[in-house]
Amino acid sequence: MYDELFLKRLHTALLAEMMPRAVRRLCETEGGAEGIWEMSEAVIGACHFLSEEEKAELISAKKRGLPAETAGKMAAGGIKAVCIEEEAYPERLRECTDAPYMIFYKGRMPAEEEKRVAVIGARNCSDYGRRMAEYFGRELAVAGVSIISGMARGIDGMAQEACVKAGGRSYALLGSGVDVIYPRSNAGLYEKLQERGGVISEYPPGREALAFHFPLRNRLISAFCDILLVVEAREKSGTFITVNYALEQGREVYAVPGRIEDKLSFGSNRLIAQGAGVAYCVEELLLALKDTERQRKLPDVTRITGGKPAPADNEGWEGSIRRGVRRVLYDSPATAQEIYGRIGMPKMKIQELLAELMKLEIEGRVICRAGVYELK
Repeated sequence: MYDELFLKRLHTALLAEMMPRAVRRLCETEGGAEGIWEMSEAVIGACHFLSEEEKAELISAKKRGLPAETAGKMAAGGIKAVCIEEEAYPERLRECTDAPYMIFYKGRMPAEEEKRVAVIGARNCSDYGRRMAEYFGRELAVAGVSIISGMARGIDGMAQEACVKAGGRSYALLGSGVDVIYPRSNAGLYEKLQERGGVISEYPPGREALAFHFPLRNRLISAFCDILLVVEAREKSGTFITVNYALEQGREVYAVPGRIEDKLSFGSNRLIAQGAGVAYCVEELLLALKDTERQRKLPDVTRITGGKPAPADNEGWEGSIRRGVRRVLYDSPATAQEIYGRIGMPKMKIQELLAELMKLEIEGRVICRAGVYELK
């Protein structure tokens, strides 16, 4: 059973649901949950930044006592929680200006070292969108990258389903309590996620999935990830709420390109036009993640085009210079000068390397952006 300190923190979390800004301020002035619990009615009444309604709620909550009943339901339902006062609180959330006071979860939370891609998009997606969601969910899982999403119908749930089916890890950020399955059509996925990752929410157990919860939930999807991937989105889509949060939080944004006459791709294509990365294959995301060990697994996975196997390691890479370039760029993107210094061929002239890089670029095996070469 939970100890008294946890009950005080849970008491603060329940207050934060109703008055998040006030609780953040109280945590600063009173020293956290224990200080808030110890506040007398006189101290509450003299607190100048609280409204009269907020003062009344603080006094009423104190009279109701510590939320032992809620804690008991959590224990019975296998629900765990971590609050911002604990070291175990996710660092990526702690960086948010409006970080939740407490996070509830079933299953487990992502480890800090896990590489993560959030996959989001249209609920009423096309067949193309479904295939792309499944492709990225599956191949990122094969490469050891965790999938973050919202367990919604369409792109979100499809990417997560493909991820866990491939043996990967996936985490759903919910717009309800973690004991409330929404949508009900994803009940099977909800169970799998607890085995292969977790379901996570800032809302206390029992809270229903209300419309205004989801835009707020989206800031957590972007906060939890390293890269945000938009698979399919209309020109005016709720997906852009998450995109805006991601940009504010300094996350990389990628989009899957679509046909220009397809309305479900208008939003994705516009993101690319505005500077988002082009997610034309999973390798592009892995290079962006700078994940060299997982990148080395890619020759065995399936590419998007035609569902054909990727070429073997040595195909098109004959020659010592080419093999050296490939080895260097597997580690990370690099300039020609950096490749020259790291390739380990003292007799090679820089002109020979530049000529080979040009050939590789013409062949479509490498790309060069602002003087930096990457594997394509």
